[in-house]
Amino acid sequence: MPAFEITAPEEGRGGQLLGAHFLDGRATLDDPSPGVLLWFRRHGFTVDPVDDDGPPPPTTPPAPPKPAGRSRSRKTAKEG
Repeated sequence: MPAFEITAPEEGRGGQLLGAHFLDGRATLDDPSPGVLLWFRRHGFTVDPVDDDGPPPPTTPPAPPKPAGRSRSRKTAKEG
């Protein structure tokens, strides 16, 4: 069961957030869901694995490349 230490961006944070009990800005979560870890990262928290036994924490996958746009055909005015 992997555990992670969560550090709040503000020092001294206390209370409960997403199942993590913070004391002086730090909390430890045992076997959190990947979505919870991503939420903490996206909101400025530091997420560090405590055990090396579990899989690495999930990362946000890179955005797929955008397809190239189509070029416009050039229309020429007919002289007549």
